[in-house]
Amino acid sequence: MSVKICLSILERDEQFNRMEKELSEVATVDVVDLNVSSLSGYDIFIGKKLSKEVLLTADNLKAIFAYKTGVDDFPLDEIKNKGIILVKSHADAHFIAEYAIGLAISLVNRITEFDRKFRAGIWYDTEIPYWRSFFDMKIGLLGYGHIGKEVHNLLKPFDNIKVYTIDRGKDYTDIELVSSVEELCEKTDMLILSLPKTPETNEILNKKTFSLLKGKYIVNVGRSNAINQNDFFEALGGNLKMAKIHELEVEGKKDVHVILSEAERSNYLAGAAIDTWKTKPEKGNTDFYPFDKNNGMDFTIMDNIVLSPHQAMKVADGHKNYVEDITDKVKRYIAGEDIPDKVDLERGY
Repeated sequence: MSVKICLSILERDEQFNRMEKELSEVATVDVVDLNVSSLSGYDIFIGKKLSKEVLLTADNLKAIFAYKTGVDDFPLDEIKNKGIILVKSHADAHFIAEYAIGLAISLVNRITEFDRKFRAGIWYDTEIPYWRSFFDMKIGLLGYGHIGKEVHNLLKPFDNIKVYTIDRGKDYTDIELVSSVEELCEKTDMLILSLPKTPETNEILNKKTFSLLKGKYIVNVGRSNAINQNDFFEALGGNLKMAKIHELEVEGKKDVHVILSEAERSNYLAGAAIDTWKTKPEKGNTDFYPFDKNNGMDFTIMDNIVLSPHQAMKVADGHKNYVEDITDKVKRYIAGEDIPDKVDLERGY
């Protein structure tokens, strides 16, 4: 067989065994761990990350396939310079969109907040007793790729929800278009972010844009670089809440979080639900905060945020979906067929 594949995995499982078996029918497949040392002699690399140093060992590489959606773990400039194509997977876009809407409803309905209070013996919130309906909101989609489009599709049956996005020259149907991030902030009640990690998206939500989101909500299932974390903490009223935490200790209700009053909330973000963070724990470490909890940035005491530890992509069978999708794409590539989801190496997604 003339085609040689390097398959880089963390550990063998049923899905990777099936991938190896299927691809071995059309190519020679070598299975290695994630820390692959050389790509010399290989035509195709399949993996979830790749260093620049290892890429430079490639002398015949023509295509790279990532069995995931994000590609910021790959040296895009070097891949482009070598004339190699990079293909990713959007197999779980629908499920990530579902999770985003779940976060949004939980946030504005205050479900997780009421649950925490109830567990602490607080039956009724006298400060802000009511929750908002998600189904009469204006929703801004900051990011209109596969996930953003799936969010839009899930929202279409609800006539009272009006959906907006920024006009990037794509094909749009049944959605209101605006010309800028600032206009999107001004016209909507909630932003749902599903942006890739690129220089263009870096800290797109910052002090300036947060000033346009007072009394509104954000949900992020995209890359964490889109949010300036210090500005975000301040925009949520975090500094104000840190000053109030002592009230909890006096009352002996350490499990109850201080919330903003209605008057205070109008001057800050009404709330946020965040699934992606700038830091992640090492594998196997379950005791971890992705923010400086002990140095003034404690999101855990804040009732207007839903904290999620990068779970949107961990749907049951999600790994299976990604591996099957990439297996199919590799087989089609070897057969000389056109394949979707090639990364634009200039734009980084």
